[in-house]
Amino acid sequence: MPVVGIMLWLSTASAPASASNEGGGQAALALLVLIVIVIAWIGLRSAVRRLRAGKTQRATGGRYADYVREVLANAARLDGRVSDAEASAIAAALAEATGAAPSPGEVESTLRAARLSKEELVAFLAARSNQFSHEQKVALLKALLAVFVADGAFDESEHAALVDYTAAVGFDRQSAPQMLAAIARDFRQGRIT
Repeated sequence: MPVVGIMLWLSTASAPASASNEGGGQAALALLVLIVIVIAWIGLRSAVRRLRAGKTQRATGGRYADYVREVLANAARLDGRVSDAEASAIAAALAEATGAAPSPGEVESTLRAARLSKEELVAFLAARSNQFSHEQKVALLKALLAVFVADGAFDESEHAALVDYTAAVGFDRQSAPQMLAAIARDFRQGRIT
């Protein structure tokens, strides 16, 4: 009888230890599953960004002038309408950003032909920003801002897009809103044309 008692005592004494081992094993498994999910999510996001950037690369050939055309056409349509003032701002911005004034009707054909989304354009810029000079990046942001404010309104979607482009070119996302607000003030005061 004492052997049975000792065995019973050992089995009850080891039960909490095995229960805690099972709980620890489940926690480790849950942590492993969580890590795998996070890695898969990061990989999926990277793959989607590469696909978006690739689509923009194919559409623009990676040429700065063609990329600017697509960006400005998308910027003008971002708020759901394209005003004459925005079309004029696109023409002026293209002339400044690319060094060549667009031919008559080029802005309208650019607006009709543009098919890339803001996400595709931003993904391309983030992936290829090192291929553009600092001057080209600043010119792009100035051109975007000129188109955004041309209709007299600068709504939240336009502001968010400008911050996304600013971050994609490699400028600090934290200080971007203050920098953009200063540029917008300069536009309103006529110091930037």
